[in-house]
Amino acid sequence: MIDMKSLLRAVGSCLLCVSLLACGKGVTAADTTTAAEETAPQTETEAPAQEMIGIAARGEKSAFQIVYSTEDDTSGKYAVKILNALKDRLGVTVMSRADYLAKQETPCEILVGATRREDCAALTETLGNNEYAIKAVVEDGKTKIVIAYKGVYALMCAVDRFVEEYVHEDRGVAEVPADLEVRGSCAARDVLTVSSIPQLRDPCVLVEDGVYYTYGTGWVCWKNTSGNLRSGWKSLGMVAQIPQYADTNYWAPEVHKYNGAYYMFTTYHSTETGHRGCTIMKSDRPEGPFVEITNGHITPHDWDSIDGTFYVDPEGQPWMIFVHEWTSTDDGVGRMAAAKLSDDLTHFISEPVELFRADDTAWSKGNVTDGCWMYRCEDGQLLMLWSNWDGAGYCVGIARSADGRVDGTWTQDKDLLYSKNMTGEYDGGHGMLFTDTDGQMYLSIHSPNNSAAGRKETPVFIPVREQNGTLTWDIWRK
Repeated sequence: MIDMKSLLRAVGSCLLCVSLLACGKGVTAADTTTAAEETAPQTETEAPAQEMIGIAARGEKSAFQIVYSTEDDTSGKYAVKILNALKDRLGVTVMSRADYLAKQETPCEILVGATRREDCAALTETLGNNEYAIKAVVEDGKTKIVIAYKGVYALMCAVDRFVEEYVHEDRGVAEVPADLEVRGSCAARDVLTVSSIPQLRDPCVLVEDGVYYTYGTGWVCWKNTSGNLRSGWKSLGMVAQIPQYADTNYWAPEVHKYNGAYYMFTTYHSTETGHRGCTIMKSDRPEGPFVEITNGHITPHDWDSIDGTFYVDPEGQPWMIFVHEWTSTDDGVGRMAAAKLSDDLTHFISEPVELFRADDTAWSKGNVTDGCWMYRCEDGQLLMLWSNWDGAGYCVGIARSADGRVDGTWTQDKDLLYSKNMTGEYDGGHGMLFTDTDGQMYLSIHSPNNSAAGRKETPVFIPVREQNGTLTWDIWRK
């Protein structure tokens, strides 16, 4: 297997753009016509065949090398996103470095951050902050695709656009027009909306009748009638009655509307069980008071369980998905678990089943399985947001059920939904999704994960959208 770090660093370090040298000959529309089409009469109104630059075709063993700045981890991660798209969508494999160097014909390079290259530097100079450009360049007989940008968000937008428009899963090719030159900018709206709530962990947003309610650890709620996610928040204080045996750890409340009532899925430490566990509370109003309906912890009494969330499957069966915390597993590795709920949400009607482990993914650096949240895509795929640590700190990953079932087989996406590497500013996690009063979907996290990072843990909202069976930031425009 190719050593990616050696491969990525082999060509040297650059800054602020991406270049690709075409791996194969240019492909035109005429190259793919049938004999019958070749003899068909042409009309004067037909557009000429557009010459295309072929980068890779499905199943190819392609000669391309990725280079990124060793001073900028973000550029490297987004260059690898192009590589992953070619591998995942087209089944492209990468030559070993020895084969790459031995290859006589022109290989393909993906250079992330190449302002030391004259054509890329010149293109970058034409851009303003948060702008990007994608351009095909012919130089010394070699065709390059230069992706220039200014700012980390422009980098994200440029790579996302390149992958979505030019790596064609349905056609089995990655190609661009030979005369390509497109420009765009990100941040059509605020990239990160940092709320004015002074400090709150595990924020969960409920939108009801045009009003925003944000619940967080401490069983507190902040209400906002201004329509502005950044400001206008007013504290309602604690909105839940403390159960008889609850003494500490009033963690991560989520409020869901179900059958005309409001249900809080949350956590506390119990003097009865000696463990943290999940419970469900109920109120007839978003503002509470929420009162326990599960007669104590609903999760196993000999487990530490936290971060329960609510999901109703396509058959109408309600579920609780929750964390079997690393503090009470046999090997110190956290698990994600799930159980079916009764129709009145007062008790489990099935034994909990394990869904996955914290170490089931290559990106995770910790043993926690925090902050689960369920999302079903338009095509029926079932996703779960959850948090662990990557190399940069607390983050949000995406797991997906192979068969769309809660108790199915779960796999882990390579690409994170949120990481400090994406912003260069703060880590953050415990994500959930909500849709604002204008129909825009947002990821809600607390960021940073530790107030020692430079500011207190604060609700931060990031616009996202569903795209090709996954979730991605919704910050770019053409």
